[in-house]
Amino acid sequence: MKKIFFITMGALLLVLAPIYLYIRVFSKESTTPAQQPEQNATKDKEYIFEELGISLVVPEDLHVIKSPGFNASTGKLESYTFYIQNYGDESGPATGDFQIYGLYQPSLPEITPEDIAAIKDDAENYVNVKEFSTGAIQGYEARQKGERANYVYFFLLNERILKIAVSQGTEINKAAAEKILKTLKVIEKIQTIDDTEATAPGMRKEYNFSYPKGWKVAKVNNATSVTSPDYKMSGDDTVLETGIELAVYKKRADSATINEELALNPVTLQIPNKTDAVVAGQNAIRYEYSYEGVNAIMTEFIKDGMRYSLRYRFTAEDSKNIYMGIYEEMLRTFEFVN
Repeated sequence: MKKIFFITMGALLLVLAPIYLYIRVFSKESTTPAQQPEQNATKDKEYIFEELGISLVVPEDLHVIKSPGFNASTGKLESYTFYIQNYGDESGPATGDFQIYGLYQPSLPEITPEDIAAIKDDAENYVNVKEFSTGAIQGYEARQKGERANYVYFFLLNERILKIAVSQGTEINKAAAEKILKTLKVIEKIQTIDDTEATAPGMRKEYNFSYPKGWKVAKVNNATSVTSPDYKMSGDDTVLETGIELAVYKKRADSATINEELALNPVTLQIPNKTDAVVAGQNAIRYEYSYEGVNAIMTEFIKDGMRYSLRYRFTAEDSKNIYMGIYEEMLRTFEFVN
């Protein structure tokens, strides 16, 4: 049974190979290429993988893609895939393409440390199996047999396997990947919504979304604002001292698409690390910014000529991470009722 489990995990990652190729080709066409991390004196950035409850420190010249998969009926997380990669720049280093891709499936049965150790006996699929520690999580590393001889890593995370593969399977890529994996740490448990409300007096009738029961909802000019019980502004209402705020802003758009809209503003034009998202079936752009005392994550889209901005305002990095699950739930449940 254990052997079948690892074979199944290996097969699932092989299914990801076409996705990897698509992402790499798409990235070449749409994004400025980045080079191999070893040859650049770049800064590092910590990325939070909210649903997994972990973080990794990644060089800024690598692109990070998070791909959680939710069950459409239950809303529960069924799988989580992430990618950390360069773009295979033809003018880049001779080592070629670099990608870390991870797979986590919380819907699988729980396993024990003894179960994950069974990989040591799986000589049919892996070689050079040995223990690998990130400091926060114990696991194993191995070389995958077959045509795609990638390096793979297995970690026990919340009684499930987090499997991470490194492609292409070169020693240089392995060293670069392990430098990133060694930064893996378990973050404080993300707060999620167990007891929720979808609508309340004060929320606009054209849309609704889920938020924790007991939070305060109010209309604020052209917005709906939802604040945590510990929400407190400074005396002059310019600085958020404690708590968080979820808000939905609406105004008439000046452009047909959100990409064009953001390009019109010199501030949003310069914000890095914008990512694509989908909210209520609409193509959206998500980004983080800090401007004039406001620290926030914004997800924006245009529908019927109107620009909708779903903002998550927090005091500092700590509060952002703790309550991130609530913002993700807001985005996932946001819907139009008319």
